[in-house]
Amino acid sequence: MTDLPIVQDAQRQTKALLQLCKRLEHAWTLADILGAMAPVVEQELGYAHLWLALIGDRPGYVTILRQETSDAHYRNLHAVAETLDIPIAGDRMLEEILVADHVVVVEDARTDPRTNKEVVAQLHNRTIINVPLLLAGARLGVVGMGTFGDAEGVRPPQPWQLDVMQALAGHVAVALDRVRFLETQKRAEDALHQEKERLQVTLHAISDAVISTNAQGLVLYLNPAAEQLSGWTQAQAQGLPYQQVFRWQGPAEHRPVADLVAQALAEVRTLRYPQLTLEHRVAGSFLVEAAVSPIRDVAGAVQGAVLVFRDVTEQRRLSQEMAYQAMHDELTGLGNRRAFEAALNQCFAQARDQGHSHVVCYLDLDDFKVVNDTCGHAAGDELLRQIARLLGQGLRPQDHLCRLGGDEFGMVLSGQRLSQALAVAERLQQRLAAERFVWQGQSFGVGVSIGMVMLDARSESVGALLQAADSACYVAKDAGRGRIHVYTNDDPALAQRYGVMEWVSRIENALREDRFVLYAQPIVPIDQTAERGLYCEFLLRMRDGQGGLVLPGQFMPAVERYHLAARVDRWVLSHALAWMVPHQDQIGQCSINLSGQSLGDPMFMTYVLDTLAATPMPCHKLCFEITETAAISNLHTAKHFIDTLRQMGCQLSLDDFGSGLSSFAYLRNLAVDVLKIDGQFVRDVVADPVSLAMVKSIHEIGCLMGKETVAEFAETPAILDVLRGLGVHYAQGYAVGYPMPLEQLLQSPAQAMAGPL
Repeated sequence: MTDLPIVQDAQRQTKALLQLCKRLEHAWTLADILGAMAPVVEQELGYAHLWLALIGDRPGYVTILRQETSDAHYRNLHAVAETLDIPIAGDRMLEEILVADHVVVVEDARTDPRTNKEVVAQLHNRTIINVPLLLAGARLGVVGMGTFGDAEGVRPPQPWQLDVMQALAGHVAVALDRVRFLETQKRAEDALHQEKERLQVTLHAISDAVISTNAQGLVLYLNPAAEQLSGWTQAQAQGLPYQQVFRWQGPAEHRPVADLVAQALAEVRTLRYPQLTLEHRVAGSFLVEAAVSPIRDVAGAVQGAVLVFRDVTEQRRLSQEMAYQAMHDELTGLGNRRAFEAALNQCFAQARDQGHSHVVCYLDLDDFKVVNDTCGHAAGDELLRQIARLLGQGLRPQDHLCRLGGDEFGMVLSGQRLSQALAVAERLQQRLAAERFVWQGQSFGVGVSIGMVMLDARSESVGALLQAADSACYVAKDAGRGRIHVYTNDDPALAQRYGVMEWVSRIENALREDRFVLYAQPIVPIDQTAERGLYCEFLLRMRDGQGGLVLPGQFMPAVERYHLAARVDRWVLSHALAWMVPHQDQIGQCSINLSGQSLGDPMFMTYVLDTLAATPMPCHKLCFEITETAAISNLHTAKHFIDTLRQMGCQLSLDDFGSGLSSFAYLRNLAVDVLKIDGQFVRDVVADPVSLAMVKSIHEIGCLMGKETVAEFAETPAILDVLRGLGVHYAQGYAVGYPMPLEQLLQSPAQAMAGPL
């Protein structure tokens, strides 16, 4: 679901970058570039200090230019730095940033070994952030920003700030390249006051096209670059009206432009044209930047004009390509989330100003993960491309279809009533249901769940629309997938979902304030010969703001739904190990539950391995419990997780075993040590012959495969007697021990310590 503040932040940042582009279009000097950047850096990124480190003409040196500040101390530093070329050799930070293709962050200049401590002591640098300026393979320098002094302290950038910095650097590189071009032009203008021989040598050496005319606009000179771009030689063009040699068209209307030379001579000033089309004599046309300046003699009398221009066709193509990529999904060619939000904003304005109504749809593919996990991401990508084509069939030109990310799509049916939109959605579902995706001989069916919401004059905002459509889609998915759900304000299903969402902030606060609590329930060996020691399963509780105890059934649905499980599991592991270490001599084995989300998170695996390596406790005293359904849905990652931890010496347990339809078939692929028999069978083992047979078969197959068995929900002495008769190794339930706080666990030996029953 879309988080409104995040969307608003992204929109604000996008607006700030667009404003930056407009300011940079009018930047003619390096100072102009710094001034254009300053509002974005200070207001959006929160850094008051800004500078440019530029690679100049002097080999082995960079030139530092700082943004002026109101502070007298830094104003003095600016004056020094602006006139100083700094050697690169021996300065580790400069050496790194001038070859890096990524943002280089020095969190604290005082301690980082890469910084020149003499310079740091003089300037009082703290955090330094350097963003490379790259354009068409050329390295121009870096944009630098950061903090100074103890008052500002250390403030490294966040991931979203790095994204904005890189986007800013891309725009600045284009502007810097243009300013340098203008500096080249300026040098050419100054050179016109020198003697002709030196002028010609200079003009022949530069890469920009230069043409000089007399006061009547007749061509006097073309340098080699001008000959190449125009298709005319110096001999052919000399003496001809420049408009006959250089035919210009405007950027949009593609009509001939005014007499550039005549206008510059009449106004006696330099005229700049950021985009013109120059027709080549034989080879088509080019997009060029141009400037026309009057030539005056020593007395100030106008003698003619000089035109300086260069080919920017590739630069403009790259800019257009970047603009396209910013609004389109690379995989499917559809619009992306940004394009979808732009379409929603347009439709929202139409609804508000003109009374139009539209229908917004949120589409989430069903069973897409099966294809990804079974056949790999290449198959998943191809499936997404095919589905994008299928979804686009039958839509009208005024409708919008975008890929929002992953296997989620957004659709706006423009000008449609709800009944019409429902018919469109049903046709889409039928179309997908009729298709089979085939990959390397395997065939898959993929459906789609759709959430719908009306967009009309009563709609609150684009953010609220996205949230409503997303919520309706989740309800459709929860109802059994392949469904369509229409959002209404009084929908009880949505009310229940929002109730789950409210738990997210409470869970976040509990993690931040360390208000989770570990309980444990004993696991008792039934075999009288079993090794003595504490066997238990850690259980999670949460304390509310008033100190009351919250059971997991209230908050775990939100933990799973909103992908907080890996963070919660990290908390459990760290706190469980912290308790186990001082009591390890009394512990036989303790079990920790893991979610399916943690299994699929490679960072969680790294966290587990690092934590175990740093904990002074034998790994065999720790058992990780994975539910059967989580293991089956993440079979490949579950197998890798199990195999890796078993190599460390940990035990692995398959929880709720027997709940799946193919439990025994999957068991061959999972090298677990323990099977925890699903409590629904154990609870009825005394009265129900089918439950008895299930428990017996699970135990026997487990024994054949060398695995121990634990019976959950052992709640009565009669159940314990049946389990003992079957030979089940362990029992867990109210008959052998209640869940209790950890501080009570070792104080209740009758309940918690292993021994004969």
